[in-house]
Amino acid sequence: MGRYKIKNLLILSTAALLATVCMANAGNLRSNTWRASCNTYYSNSGNDFIFKVKLGEIGGCRSDKVKQRYASGGWDWSERSEVITKNEKMFGKWEWSATINIDRDCRPAYRNTLFQVHAGGYLVSPPSWVGINYDNEFRTNVESSTPHIVPNNPFKLTAKINATREDVKVDYFVNDQLVDSTHRYANGNGYKKMFFKFGIYRVNANCDITQTYTNVKLKKVK
Repeated sequence: MGRYKIKNLLILSTAALLATVCMANAGNLRSNTWRASCNTYYSNSGNDFIFKVKLGEIGGCRSDKVKQRYASGGWDWSERSEVITKNEKMFGKWEWSATINIDRDCRPAYRNTLFQVHAGGYLVSPPSWVGINYDNEFRTNVESSTPHIVPNNPFKLTAKINATREDVKVDYFVNDQLVDSTHRYANGNGYKKMFFKFGIYRVNANCDITQTYTNVKLKKVK
């Protein structure tokens, strides 16, 4: 076989390999999809992320310094270490997942949000979120949700999202078991922005905390 035929075969083989890699990664967004939320600190390697917050350490968002009062309670500040999608037009069907390990030596915070589907705004609740309450139960923005105890070991959290300009539907799974669903309609002229966040966002905490998210995946669903 001549050297030109060998060269052509190598080119074809390389092209086929690249095509296979691209097909394997189709729909999966890598770690460079994310950036720090409000300049908060975090560390990551590939699709693994580590978030740390010390007790009393106020987050970097303007709203984190604001005292908030509600019928169910209130707080003087918020603590935060999280990332946000660089793209703020995340409309459509998506699936996000990660294995989460929580390291703390005290009772959980009044609320510690793990993942959010957000539409922006100042002191505006996101269309959907899932987190942990002070009873160590998963909770969402649906007040009537059924309590599910947080496992003692690392757990897989999955969010299946359908976000349009009119409404946002999300199904939340823990270790592949459905724990809650949320559905919220937009007000006025609909949602202008849509983005995702994960990490630590908590209020009325009791100690330092480290949350590790491994094998983070985000893919577009047809």
